[in-house]
This record gives sequence, C-alpha cells and structure tokens, in this order.
Amino acid sequence: MTPEEQDLVMGLAVAPCSPPTRTIDEVLAHFGESDGAALALRLLRDAMERQDADDVEMALIVHAAADASVEEFLEPLTELFPADWHREYEDIVRMLGRLRSPKTVPTLVLATRWVPEYLDWDENRALAVKAIWALGAIPGPETREALEGLRDDENEIIRENAVKQLARRGEL
Repeated sequence: MTPEEQDLVMGLAVAPCSPPTRTIDEVLAHFGESDGAALALRLLRDAMERQDADDVEMALIVHAAADASVEEFLEPLTELFPADWHREYEDIVRMLGRLRSPKTVPTLVLATRWVPEYLDWDENRALAVKAIWALGAIPGPETREALEGLRDDENEIIRENAVKQLARRGEL
C-alpha cells in the first residue's frame, strides 16, 4: 500500500473525540472494490505475503469499517497470529473470539502461553486474559479441556481467569 493509501484507510479509524474523516465507500472506490470484506481480505493476504505490519493494521481497519464478518478471515488470522513481524495480536484474539468457533481454540490457547516482545512489560497478561475470555465463550469439550489445562498454569493470572471461565460455564 502506498503512504497515500494508508492515509486514506486511516481516515476510516475512529479515535476518541474524533470521528472518521473518510467513508468506506470512498476507500472502496479508490481500490476499485464494491465489497468491504473482500477488500479487507485481499489487503490482509497481500500484507501477509509481504510481511508488512502496517498494512496488516490497514486491512483490519478496513475490515472493521466495513463491519465485515470474521468467518472468512479465520484461516488467515490463525496463520497470522504466531508471526513475529506484526503487532495485531490483540485485535486477532478479539476477532477470533467473536467467531466462538472450536476451530479457534488452538490459536487462542497459543495466545495464553506466548507473550509478544512488545507486550513483555505487561505483568497483567492482558493478551492471555482476552484469549481466556474468548475461550470461555466457545462451546465444546475441546474448549473445556483447554481451560482445564490453563487452570494448572504456572501464572496466577492465567490460572484465575481459567477458573473463572470454567465456573461461568458450569464446568468446575
């Protein structure tokens, strides 16, 4: 993506006390697309191929602005999550959590165990907690097993959140 295209996409972003300065229709017209989800997926795959962290962020902004479903993003997001060249781990966990699909369990479990370098300072393990809460919303025995495994984690925050989710699910 060119810097001008990145600026265009950034105009879709919503910030506190600052509404978007662009519409999804303007962005779609620029890229010659009529479907926001299709554009976001194309941009995401392209960013992954080039390992461009900034363009991953742009693709996720387009996805959000288009209010696109996460379903067709499952495969690229699970592939992207463990890559160490981007910084969208929390957004990926949030998106996968919205799916509430057993297919996301392995990636969400990984998110509880792995700390990206940029989050190394976070003693509260926010990424892991988000992943555990996402797991808690997914029905099925594989999720129960994952949460039970996290219940014995060496990290107290992970253990406590796993127990809370098991209790909430009535599986303690």
